[in-house]
Amino acid sequence: MNRILSSTSLLSNVSLPRQNKNKLTKALFYAIIVASIGSIQFGYHLSELNAPQQVLSCSEFDIPMEGYPYDRTWLGKRGYKQCIPLNDEQIGIVTSFFCIGGILGSYFATSFANIYGRKFSSLMNCTLNIVGSLIIFNSNTYKSLIIGRVLVGISCGALIVTIPLFIKEVAPNGWEGLLGSMTQICIRLGVLLTQGVALPLTDSYRWRWILFGSVLIAVLNLFMWFKVDESPKWLLAHGRVVDAKLSLCKLRGGTFDEAAQEVQKWQQQIESGNPLIEPTTTNSISGSNSLWKYLRDESNTKSRNVITVLLFGQQFCGINAIVLYGTKIISQLYPQHAIRINFFISMVNVLVTISVSLLIHSLSRKPLLMTSTILVSITAFIMGVAINYNKMNLLIVFSFIYMGVFTMGLNPLPFIIMREISRPQDMILAQRYGTICNWIGTFIVAYTFPIIHDILSGYVFIIFAVIACLISAFIWKMVPETKNRVASYNQIWADH
Repeated sequence: MNRILSSTSLLSNVSLPRQNKNKLTKALFYAIIVASIGSIQFGYHLSELNAPQQVLSCSEFDIPMEGYPYDRTWLGKRGYKQCIPLNDEQIGIVTSFFCIGGILGSYFATSFANIYGRKFSSLMNCTLNIVGSLIIFNSNTYKSLIIGRVLVGISCGALIVTIPLFIKEVAPNGWEGLLGSMTQICIRLGVLLTQGVALPLTDSYRWRWILFGSVLIAVLNLFMWFKVDESPKWLLAHGRVVDAKLSLCKLRGGTFDEAAQEVQKWQQQIESGNPLIEPTTTNSISGSNSLWKYLRDESNTKSRNVITVLLFGQQFCGINAIVLYGTKIISQLYPQHAIRINFFISMVNVLVTISVSLLIHSLSRKPLLMTSTILVSITAFIMGVAINYNKMNLLIVFSFIYMGVFTMGLNPLPFIIMREISRPQDMILAQRYGTICNWIGTFIVAYTFPIIHDILSGYVFIIFAVIACLISAFIWKMVPETKNRVASYNQIWADH
């Protein structure tokens, strides 16, 4: 105790540069970057099977009589097979089981992070990611691929929940919106990184190194976390007042006394009954704040219906058909350059995401969402026609346009709107429900697309176009405008 008091006294007498609460210090910038690498892991795993899919898998008819073909390089000498026998349904299962893990990880992530802390949770998630990635890298069988994908899915599902919590709690006033958008930007960067790594490595002998890239990212993130302090708000919420002041002082700069003053304001917030960190709802189906009760509560019907349509519909418009299977789609018409084209499509996705992140909070929600959805419908229809009539250039051009118009509205807005249309007391449950809907939608598309695409070819994109058209009509009739509206739940829904 004396040692803590003496260190506190010493820090309070140190003259550091005057604290600016709205300034991004080097320590805070580093912490945001480290946290955001978790989102890069998510994006990397989401798209890691896209490019190598056709060289990773092989039909049983391609296997010689003497057995499975083995890699003839250094890996082959250690028992790695050159390819793994997978049919279209199995490819869909391996790809989609990432979502099963994602549902589990995201559902329990807030509870785990609230108990053990944002930093420790992230360390555990990185560790699990390393284990799952190594299993995928070493896989010679269909079953081991599934196990690895589930593990990395749990890790990424948890990271994608924990990271925004950490960023929200350390962000200075005025920076919450911009820094909060780092999650989506870094997911797109992760997808782009996967496609970039795949450019030189997608062949029958080097495809495993694409999968090993996720191990390197997770190891880097793990060691970088050791230099980041725990969220000061989490520390204070758990009664660690001195640690909260020390953490805030390091993150924001300034003197220890200035950090102590801000922590004191947080304490007053707690005493007034306002939670400092995002609360955890109970997991019991009979609990007063349970997800089961949220689903049965008729007063939430309108907002819940909108959340269901937007979060499922976002996926049923076909975005992850491009993210997960873009190389396969383009290779039908342009096999020599499919990976390169897919890389540039991902680059457009990143650039549009960054642009939208800077503007989205100043734009009206409903018109932007409707515009994005209508344009997605038009471009998906044209892509379907291009595939059916072998119009290579048309497919490539509208693949770029499709990605851009989806990213400008239909990608980010459902996650923003689902909080704004919900009652304050139900906001956490609404967010959890919407996240589960989105994961299930991703699973359905990831599993069924290879099968349906082989049967219907380009007509599957015409189905996406019809769904997007129906969603735009639903938005026009059922979704209220929520930008800058300081109104009660009943007032927001008065006209709908």
